[in-house]
Amino acid sequence: MPRRSVLSPDEETEINLSPMIDCIFILLIFFIVTTVFVEEKGLQVAKPDAAAVATPNEDKENVVLEITQQNKILLNDKEVSIADVASGVKAKVSDPETPVVIRAHEKSSHGVFVGVWDAAKRGGAQQLSFSTVN
Repeated sequence: MPRRSVLSPDEETEINLSPMIDCIFILLIFFIVTTVFVEEKGLQVAKPDAAAVATPNEDKENVVLEITQQNKILLNDKEVSIADVASGVKAKVSDPETPVVIRAHEKSSHGVFVGVWDAAKRGGAQQLSFSTVN
């Protein structure tokens, strides 16, 4: 017995896309409404201008604090403890505009770096900068 189709050969079948489009719009509205827009606050860093980098401060003497890979602190190539950093910086910094540079090894502890930074601030350093060394 031949098979009979419900549709005539002239009719084309269509898929109704309206319910799918409705679902997509509902999901889109849901995700837009539930998205949380939070601005995270971070550390404010004063970036130097290109003109400031181009003019070296040859008349000022730098105070150099170095943190080695073993977390030893060197003040102008002399080893000091973290408790002596503030007094050492205070003795070396006669002018508040004297630059203090902290050179930290890339594998040194972040906690030691923050301690040295705070101690240098307590010692009267206003112009603090840092760099990493391999």
